[in-house]
Amino acid sequence: MQPAKAPPLFSSTEYAQRLAAVRQAMGRLALGAALVSTPENIFYLTGLDHWGYFAPHVLIVPAAGEMVLVTRAMEHVTVANQVHNARFVGHADSETAADAVLRVLRELRLATARLGRESWSAGLPLGLAQAIEHDLPAARFLDVSGLVDDVRLVKSPAEQTYLRQAARITDAMASAAIAAIVPGTSERDVAAATTAAGIAGGGTYPGFGPFIRPLTRLGEEHTTWGDGRFLDGEPVFLELSGCAARYHAPLGRLVHLGAVPPGTRDIARVAEDAFAAVLATLKPGALAKEVYMSWQRVVDAAGLRIGDTLLM
Repeated sequence: MQPAKAPPLFSSTEYAQRLAAVRQAMGRLALGAALVSTPENIFYLTGLDHWGYFAPHVLIVPAAGEMVLVTRAMEHVTVANQVHNARFVGHADSETAADAVLRVLRELRLATARLGRESWSAGLPLGLAQAIEHDLPAARFLDVSGLVDDVRLVKSPAEQTYLRQAARITDAMASAAIAAIVPGTSERDVAAATTAAGIAGGGTYPGFGPFIRPLTRLGEEHTTWGDGRFLDGEPVFLELSGCAARYHAPLGRLVHLGAVPPGTRDIARVAEDAFAAVLATLKPGALAKEVYMSWQRVVDAAGLRIGDTLLM
C-alpha cells in the first residue's frame, strides 16, 4: 500500500512564485544554476520538512526546467511524500552528495556554466564544495549566499497565517510554563508542561529550546532545563517559541517566584514603552536602524544607556 502524499504546506502557485523570484535574482548574475544547500532555503523552495538535514542536501535550481534535489537515497519516501516540484536523486551511503551533484550537473549540461553556491551554509561542508569545484574545472562558481534569503524576507499572506498560529502556540507554551513555575517544582516538570502545551496547541518541534534557567544559570545564554528545583524568591528566565509549519514566534520572559524585587516594575514599564515605540515605527519603508533607534530613545530617556548597570 502506497503512503498518501502529505498535503503541501503552501499552494503550487506560491511555490512557483518563490522559484520565479529566485530565478529572477539568478538572472541578474547570469547563472546557469544555483546550488542551494541551506536547509531553510531548501524548505522554502520545496517544502521538505524532516530531521534528515544533518546530512548534506543540495537543491539544484537551473535557470529553466525542473529543480533537482540531491541527498541520501534512504530519504526517498519522505521526499516523495513531501516534495511535489523537484526531481529526487538519491545517493548511496558509499558515495557522497558531491558525486550525485556532479552527475546531475553533467546530465543537465551545466558542467561549464556559471554556477552559484551558498558558501555560508551549514548544509555545505567544505570538502563537498571543494569536490564539486575540483571536478568541474570549466565551470565558474559564484557565492550566492543570501540570494534566496533575500527573497524570503517578505512574508506572503500564507506565511503570515503560520506566524500568527505560531504566536498562539507560543502564548500557550508560556502560560503553561508560568503556571508550572512554583517553589519546589523541578525544571524538568516545567519543561514537560511547556512542551506538552506546544504540541497540544497544534505545534510541532521548534528550532530551539525551550530555555528554562533559574538565576544561578541566568548567564548561560543557550542552555535549557536541568535537574534543579525552583526556590522561593528566585527569578526564572524563559525563552521559547511555538512552531507551525517551521514558522516561529519566539518570546522571552522573566518570572519571579514570590515578591517582585524593587525596581522591577519600573524596568517592565520601560520595556513596554520601548516595545510600543518599536511597533509604532515598524512600518513599510522604515529602515532597521530607525526601528532600533525608536527603542533606544526610550531606553536612553529612562537613563539606561548601553553599558549602564540595569536593576534586576
